[in-house]
Amino acid sequence: MDYAARRPLLAAATLTTVGALALTPVAVAPHDVHLPSLSPTVISTQAVQLTDAWSDLVGNTLGSALQLGALFVGADSTFPIPNPIFIAPVLTQLLVVNPLIYTVQLFTGQGAKIPNEILTHLSNVAGAAEILFNQVPPIIVDQIRTPFLAAQLAIESVATATNKLIALLEAPAVFLDAALNSQYGLIGINGPIAVPIILRNLLANSLQTPLPTITLPFKKPASALTPAPAATSAVAAKTAAPSKSASSARTRSKAPATAGSSRKASEKAGSNSAGTGRSKRN
Repeated sequence: MDYAARRPLLAAATLTTVGALALTPVAVAPHDVHLPSLSPTVISTQAVQLTDAWSDLVGNTLGSALQLGALFVGADSTFPIPNPIFIAPVLTQLLVVNPLIYTVQLFTGQGAKIPNEILTHLSNVAGAAEILFNQVPPIIVDQIRTPFLAAQLAIESVATATNKLIALLEAPAVFLDAALNSQYGLIGINGPIAVPIILRNLLANSLQTPLPTITLPFKKPASALTPAPAATSAVAAKTAAPSKSASSARTRSKAPATAGSSRKASEKAGSNSAGTGRSKRN
């Protein structure tokens, strides 16, 4: 009975306590709250950093590809190609261009230049071979080290970043940019693709022969085609002088002939008159 009488009292006390707890405000210390910083400034900065890493990769890759294409077609002023044929320029220079130039030199009387030109080619090829054996091996070593250096750079970018999530998203772009576009990267200026093209251009330049000057045999200079006026006047004077002397001689030679003819005519007239006189006498 006592327990049954106490149950309503305990229930009322419990409800009173729960209501008091529900209505009492909970006070929490500020240093116990650890919420992430979500201010608009931080969000925009993180987006720009993420975009810059990949945009740098795209921009640098396009620039390296254009530079590599210019090197291949001979448009690079540092390593040009002597002729516009960029497909197999060494074979074209060695088997087509140089034999044609030598043939033209033989037919135009410039065959004496050919031995010196061949010696110059051999000297230039020796210089290109020296570059190949002295400078290319260290470059190959740097090319092999480039992927490892790119991985190390990507790891350091993550380790030193304040925001690890953003750094992890940027790490592939950092690695690819260094592995592709650095000096000894895959498409870099001293990379595995560019070095053979540079050696090809150097060898083609070493075999270059200057074009000969061709003078056609039937072509005369302009001075020979226009005669000098003084010479023509002198020739005209010389030709006019004999013609005048000839005409005067002809007139002189004709004068005695007329005198003789007049004498003969007078004699004939005299003989005729004498004949007529005799006939009248008879």
